[in-house]
Amino acid sequence: MKRVLGLIIALMLALPATAGASEGNIDVIEGGDGVKVDIGKVGTIELGEKFFYLDQEAVKEFSKLNGNTLTGNEVAGIGPNTEDQSWFVYFDYENSGHIKNAEKEKIKSDKLLKQITEGTEAANEERPANNHIFVTGWDVEPFYDPATHNLTWSLMLEDSQKNPFVNYQMRLLTREGFLSIILVSDVNNRQAAADILSNEILSKFSPVPGEGYADFDESKDKVSEAGLTGLILGGAGLAAAKKLGFLLLLKKFWYVIAAVVVTGINWLRMKLKRRKDQPEEPSSTPPQSPNESGPPVI
Repeated sequence: MKRVLGLIIALMLALPATAGASEGNIDVIEGGDGVKVDIGKVGTIELGEKFFYLDQEAVKEFSKLNGNTLTGNEVAGIGPNTEDQSWFVYFDYENSGHIKNAEKEKIKSDKLLKQITEGTEAANEERPANNHIFVTGWDVEPFYDPATHNLTWSLMLEDSQKNPFVNYQMRLLTREGFLSIILVSDVNNRQAAADILSNEILSKFSPVPGEGYADFDESKDKVSEAGLTGLILGGAGLAAAKKLGFLLLLKKFWYVIAAVVVTGINWLRMKLKRRKDQPEEPSSTPPQSPNESGPPVI
């Protein structure tokens, strides 16, 4: 079953490698009754049977197979263990220092969108034309929930072929930093995937005792210079983020458009059906995206 789930992960995002190969030896944990998984050293999640989990080493391997640059902050990944869904969630943890008085900060969405758009346009000048990214607006305007200490926002973007995609992100504030939560999904299913993330995954998150946001000890804990705005602009603080442009975190992740998801899932279902009839080694070359240049790489 682990080998099958390894295929689910690889093909769901159209990875250019065979699951189980030496370069893609990803161990997968299935969810179910009583299954509790670690989210770094700051929390745990009770993982339902509809999901699978990658630990720190597995999600690093998965990121490398995607061509992502490792940051060293990777802690976990979760995806759906059902054929009717196609999304993936990355969890990173950054010990940035405590984001103090987050509930008091006013987030200026219009100003943020202008900064992100300008930064993206500047970054496009350093990319090949077929990897240009264009900001088209907010999918979800940034908002902070003081009850859950969760910052959420989502950008609507387009690639160089005018294919729309979304960048849905959350920051769960902790005593000494924050969990970075990145949902990779196609545009049409983003809302459903985000609802699952909030209602069926993050609702089962429990901070490790002493590591919750309210456990901050001003007498000994470091305080971050970045507020909520700084986190949205990349966690470098408002001034630095404005100078650097766009979301620094986007340098790590590549984004999946609908055609890639559908192609990967359909290919996977065909392979799984064949394996039921007669086990066989999967092809090492999944079908390519209609966009020959592939998904945009930041």
